[in-house]
Amino acid sequence: MPMRPLPLFSLALCALVGSASALPASVTLKNIRHEYQGPDNCAPVTALTVLGYYGTRVSQAGAANAMKDYPGDPQVTSLELAAYLGRSGLRSVIRYAGDAEVLRELVSRGFPVVVQQRLRTGSNVAHFRTVYGYSRGRFLVSDPIRGPSLSLTTAEMQDLWRYYNGEYLVAYPPGKEAQVRAALGEDFGVAANWRHARLHGEQDVRARPNDPYAWWGLAKANLRLGKVAAASGNFDRAVALGVPTLYLLYRQEALEAWTRAGEHRKTLNLARRALRAYPRSKELLHFEQLASRALGA
Repeated sequence: MPMRPLPLFSLALCALVGSASALPASVTLKNIRHEYQGPDNCAPVTALTVLGYYGTRVSQAGAANAMKDYPGDPQVTSLELAAYLGRSGLRSVIRYAGDAEVLRELVSRGFPVVVQQRLRTGSNVAHFRTVYGYSRGRFLVSDPIRGPSLSLTTAEMQDLWRYYNGEYLVAYPPGKEAQVRAALGEDFGVAANWRHARLHGEQDVRARPNDPYAWWGLAKANLRLGKVAAASGNFDRAVALGVPTLYLLYRQEALEAWTRAGEHRKTLNLARRALRAYPRSKELLHFEQLASRALGA
């Protein structure tokens, strides 16, 4: 489906500070479509929000049918979301160690940003929401459950984001890639972003040594950088600190690290624990089958 030109967006220029290249103090993107989600449909709603911004209309039901493995599937990954957006001609990059600065950079250049966070403080439910504006100390968010104009402070944004180690997705027409590169800088490169995520993870585990999500983030960065032994140990720590079973539905990197390290009994035990709660997860079934074959179980 052909893409329409990038829509106009409003820049509420409250003040410019510093040099001429300083960001506007306040930005709100227009043409942000919102719907309240059906059960476990935050990814389909996020897809229609992002595609609607770029001029392509899809329905929540159609997006759900395309992205979900079966009716009622509770999990759609960022990769699956990116693949679905790609069907309409958008490119996507998924990066980690996101912060308030990168959100402002991207939004100020006209790009809404999908963040993967927890639903609310204290909740174990993972949730997509779309950042489409900012002002001094706050972000404007389209949330499939909490509404089209959710306002979060920078501190609230960071607190919700720690659960997913600052994961974000930015989708864009191919002709706008140079602007995305400029906004992300070195983080546009995959390896550079994982190095950034590892540094961020090391700082997090020093600051919050009893936080399993901090250890998970460090472990994932080490895994993606090829440091399998270090990643395996980091995941051991995360699981020992109490990663909830629901988290294993959303993320299987510990199973991947242990499989690559030959620690198949760990993989099998954790995969089976999660499968008791989520027996139809194709990701969990994949690792359970790998471990079973390796152990002859």
